[in-house]
Amino acid sequence: MTAIGKVLALLNLIVGLGIMAWSTTVYVHRPAWFLKPAAGERNDRAFMFEQLKADALALTRTAGYASQSWGANLKALEDREKVRADRTAAYAERLRWAHKGNPKDLVEPGNPKSAGKGFYEPVIDPLTNLHDLAPGVAPKGKAVVGVDGKALPGLDGLLGTLTGDSSRIVELTEQIGEQQKAFDKLSAEVLATESRAIRMGTIRDSVQAELFYLSTFEVDVYETRETVLRRVRQLRARLKELGVENP
Repeated sequence: MTAIGKVLALLNLIVGLGIMAWSTTVYVHRPAWFLKPAAGERNDRAFMFEQLKADALALTRTAGYASQSWGANLKALEDREKVRADRTAAYAERLRWAHKGNPKDLVEPGNPKSAGKGFYEPVIDPLTNLHDLAPGVAPKGKAVVGVDGKALPGLDGLLGTLTGDSSRIVELTEQIGEQQKAFDKLSAEVLATESRAIRMGTIRDSVQAELFYLSTFEVDVYETRETVLRRVRQLRARLKELGVENP
């Protein structure tokens, strides 16, 4: 019994020493769950309750800010998407006007069969710095006019006008060709008339020269005859003075 008691006492001593060493180690290396970090410093040990609370609070606030920012950005995105959808519809409407014309704004307001205006001058919105577009709303810009001072219709109307103008140009070109031929004919007649007029002028000048010559010649003959008759009368008068009864 004495030997068994000594062994048990020795084991008890050994176990007690082990428990004492373990207790000392646990006390020395006890968890810092309830410790507080120093002021102005951050303890990176994640098992501190105060630090965990601070981190949880910071993360909660960050999540709240992120949620608020996400909501604001979502609202801005929805507004931008609405603007994009509206401008897409407005651009599609303007494209239809560019082809078919604006049915609510006719080139000739009093003519229901008139084509619609197709093109408008751009207007910049000072708030968005974008072209002022709104689907279903009359454009603020003035209608673009052509060389004739009238508003331009849609592209399809312009093509129809271009086809009509091309046909008219071909027709006018043919008329110009016919008029050119008539002009050439009249020019030939004018040249022939001018040539005939020149010949007639030459003949007239010749006839006038001959007439002047004959008129002068007639005057000379008249003067000569008068001189001869006067001399005859003088001779007869002298003969009578000399005694000739009927000279």
